[in-house]
Amino acid sequence: QAKLYADCLEKMHGQRPIIYYTNGYKTWLWDDTFYSPRRAVGFYKKDELASLIHRRVQRDKLNVSEVRDEIAGRYYQKRAIASIFEQFAKARRKTLLVMATGTGKTRTAVALVDVLQRAGWVKRALFLADRVSLVNQAANAFKTHLPDSSPVNLVTEKHTEGREYVCTYPTMMGLIDDTQGDEARFGVGYFDLVIIDEAHRSVYQKYGAIFRYFDSLLVGLTATPRDQVDKNTYEIFDLE
Repeated sequence: QAKLYADCLEKMHGQRPIIYYTNGYKTWLWDDTFYSPRRAVGFYKKDELASLIHRRVQRDKLNVSEVRDEIAGRYYQKRAIASIFEQFAKARRKTLLVMATGTGKTRTAVALVDVLQRAGWVKRALFLADRVSLVNQAANAFKTHLPDSSPVNLVTEKHTEGREYVCTYPTMMGLIDDTQGDEARFGVGYFDLVIIDEAHRSVYQKYGAIFRYFDSLLVGLTATPRDQVDKNTYEIFDLE
C-alpha cells in the first residue's frame, strides 16, 4: 500500500519519496531506490529527508584510490576500507572490521570518514568509544588529519556543531534526550555514519538504544579475534 502511494506521488511530482509504513506498533523506513526496508524509531526532519533524496543522485561511486596516503597509507588499512566500500555498495548498512591492536584502527576510521564525506555518502559522522581516553585519542586524530571538518569532542564541547563528533556511550545516551525548543538536538537522521570503537565489548545491553535510535550506516572496529567476539556483537551488525 505504501509503495502504491509512493508510485502515485512520483508520477504526480516527478520525485520518488522516502516511504514510512507502520503496523501501529513498529515503524519501517524504506528508501526503495537502493535499500531494503529497515526499522526506524522515529521520523527524519524535513532537511534530513531532503538530504536522503539528494544523496540518491549526488553520491559518487566509492573508490579506495581516494583514500589519502597521509592518513591511512598502509596496504592493509586500504584493504579494510575497500571491504567496507564493497559492503556499502551492495546496500548493506552495517559492517564489522577486525584489525589487530597497533594496526591503526583510528586512522583507518578517519580515512574512511574522509572518503565517504567527499563522495557524498555522509555529511555528519559519530565516533563512539567506551573510555574518555579513547575519545580524546580519536578527537586528536580527526583534528590532525581532517581539521577543516571541525571535529567536536562531545564529552567536553557539548554544544558545539561540526561534521565529525566523538563521544562516550554514557554522554551520548544523555544527549539523545537533549532538546532545543520542542525538537531533539540529535534526531534519528542527524548522523549518516556511526563508528563504534572496541565493538566486541558487551556494552550493548545498556547502550544498544544508541544504535537502534540513529538511522545511520554502522561500522564496528575490534581487535578481538572473530571466535572470541560476543554473540550480541554479531547480532547488532546483522552478522549472526
